[in-house]
Amino acid sequence: MAVPNVVTKRLGKGTLSTSSAVLYSAAPAGTIVLVKALTLCNKTANEATVTFSLAGTEVIFQHTVKAKDTITIPFLDQVLQSGETITGLSGTNNAINYYISGKEVN
Repeated sequence: MAVPNVVTKRLGKGTLSTSSAVLYSAAPAGTIVLVKALTLCNKTANEATVTFSLAGTEVIFQHTVKAKDTITIPFLDQVLQSGETITGLSGTNNAINYYISGKEVN
């Protein structure tokens, strides 16, 4: 049996807008993605909501992030199959920065 190739990588980083956007698209056929951790930072002086979906399913829905607060989910441990995506949006434009880390296995 072949030993799988595991690549630890940043899956995405940036700033959310008020429109849902694809933040990461899982790799080619035969690749499984392990979404390991997610960090969200509200860089504004007001509360802002955030929604994140994995493979079309909301895993965080309109969660309020306090002003100037950072939330890290260190053990997200979710799986994406080839072709699936991570999407996200914020209730306030340019309020939330995100950083997603994980592993691609093929």
